[in-house]
Amino acid sequence: MLFRSLALALAAVAAGAAVPLGEKNKGAESKSAAGTAKLHRFTLNKLDRTPRQELARMVRKDPALAERVAAAAGGLGAAPSIDVHNFMDAQYYIDIELGTPPQAFKVVPDTGSSNLWIPSSKCKFQIPCFIHQKYSAADSSTYKANGTEFSIQYGSGACSGFLSEDVLTMGGVAIKGQTFAEVTKEPGIAFIAAKFDGIMGLAFQSISVDHVVPPFYNMVAQGLVDAPIFAFYLNRHGDEGELTVGGTDPTHYTGPISYVPLSNETYWMFAMDDLEVKGTSYCSDEPCFAIADSGTSLLAGPVAAVADLNKKIGAVGILEAECDQMVDMYEAMLEKEIESGLDPTAVCQQLGECPGSNCLLCKTLVREVKKIIGKNETKAAIHEALHEACSEIPSPGGESAVDCDNLATMPNVDITLAGKVFTLTPKEYVLEVDQGGAKQCISGFMGLNLPARMGNFWILGDVFMGPYYTVFDLGNKQVGFARAADGAKKKPTKPAHHKSAATATPKLAGLVE
Repeated sequence: MLFRSLALALAAVAAGAAVPLGEKNKGAESKSAAGTAKLHRFTLNKLDRTPRQELARMVRKDPALAERVAAAAGGLGAAPSIDVHNFMDAQYYIDIELGTPPQAFKVVPDTGSSNLWIPSSKCKFQIPCFIHQKYSAADSSTYKANGTEFSIQYGSGACSGFLSEDVLTMGGVAIKGQTFAEVTKEPGIAFIAAKFDGIMGLAFQSISVDHVVPPFYNMVAQGLVDAPIFAFYLNRHGDEGELTVGGTDPTHYTGPISYVPLSNETYWMFAMDDLEVKGTSYCSDEPCFAIADSGTSLLAGPVAAVADLNKKIGAVGILEAECDQMVDMYEAMLEKEIESGLDPTAVCQQLGECPGSNCLLCKTLVREVKKIIGKNETKAAIHEALHEACSEIPSPGGESAVDCDNLATMPNVDITLAGKVFTLTPKEYVLEVDQGGAKQCISGFMGLNLPARMGNFWILGDVFMGPYYTVFDLGNKQVGFARAADGAKKKPTKPAHHKSAATATPKLAGLVE
């Protein structure tokens, strides 16, 4: 059930979930976005590192953990299929509370999924559960039992438990009778790197596991917002961003909001006219579709297309870059030890890399060299294989690095939506991360392994949603984008209940099924 969420989405499309949208909603701000009597603000807290980046930092310090993570993934640099439900690249969280009295949690507001799940007090004997906040039904007077089994699959492992019901509170806004999952099995060892407790899905109910009503649907149904709309301002140049529910905040963007109609009511999916870099179009041979996903820090697309794109911007696989450095440092010694016929562990012990944080990389390099040369263990063959082997080692999750000194000369990437071009500059699509005190520049583009039936499918994560304020309009079935305001010198408003004199938009009828 690796792609259960995708199967649900495809089933919804096949069942006729396509949403025709009239010309009245094209190129203009929707009525529901104009103003609202109930606008709620929630602070988006930014993590220093995504779980993927944090896990990489942890395994560098702990060789034993590196071995365990690699074994769980199928080997160093193994790239398991990444489905849309993927917490490893989430970087923003909000604070919520469940129960009476309230129990506090940090959750990722995720437009790429539809369920709310939290670790359960019944989660025992798992390291990830020990280091995260857990919900205790026994400590809540408003808890109601449900008991339906819950399971969702991530690239790093399964997440499972059972459903419960309680009061969900966000910034003082109480959502009554919210069904959520109490997780008793965390999604793999990788979740130890997550600095948040759970996920709060903001996509459509059609892809919700167990057909659970998502929190935002309940907010609309219970009259907690007058406009069925929410918007993300990530404020990538500041400490905090903001999620507004019930309307938009004009101080967070400049210029008009350009809308694109949804292609179906599953994810927030729409047609992408083009994605182009240095004159190469990645949508010319096959139509592109994309989703706006607040649950990933990256911009993901088909593996082959992203590999070509990364090549055009000058990016190489992270492990490939580290491997090349190792070859440059030990080339003569590697040639000598491999020629003598030593096994990978013995070779790397001779180099002083085993034990150590680079032990697994070293052994993988030696294995790749031996695979390339076969029985031709001559010095010339080994020399040639050393420089070929590094390119054969895939980076975890398809991550690639660029030279930080080359940002000024790297090309822009243009994405066209509903006829409007949205440009990403190198400073916007390259992520600067701290690696042990040294700055490393990571390409914001990642290869995405999905079933062929998904077609030319892309995920516009924080790399796109950071530069562009993103509006999710459930009432008009559309997503809007506008250039985000530079928030470097100001912090967003703290969560508060705000009233506007603007005319309220009628609630979305028949939302909760």
